[in-house]
Amino acid sequence: MIVALMIGRSGSRGLRGKNTLRVLGKPLCEYPLLAAKKSKYVDKIFVSTDCPIISRVAKKHRVTKIVRPKKLCTAKALGEDVFKHGFDFIKRTLKLENKKIELLVLLMANAATITPKMIDSGIKFLKKNKKFDS
Repeated sequence: MIVALMIGRSGSRGLRGKNTLRVLGKPLCEYPLLAAKKSKYVDKIFVSTDCPIISRVAKKHRVTKIVRPKKLCTAKALGEDVFKHGFDFIKRTLKLENKKIELLVLLMANAATITPKMIDSGIKFLKKNKKFDS
């Protein structure tokens, strides 16, 4: 199964609320979700967040929300720890469905320029080149 995990939190220091800023009428975090939904290959999408607005966007698009622990909701939390928490959650969830992760697409909530074509191109490359892992 090919899954996507979008990570984004509230409390940005550099640009307050960057993940939920409205761009062309949509919150910034909606664009990566739309790209994953339109991908030819992504089977399921997960969102790791503590932000109520990102949570609403996730619910609107019927993707699975991962409740992020408080220790991973601070400016000091490392992205790799957030990713690992999300990965472990997804692995457990899919195991209950007797499914395994084939590939995982990592999305950032503030990456509005990601497109379905970019996602699909990366997935096709990784499927064709088994010696690469990311």
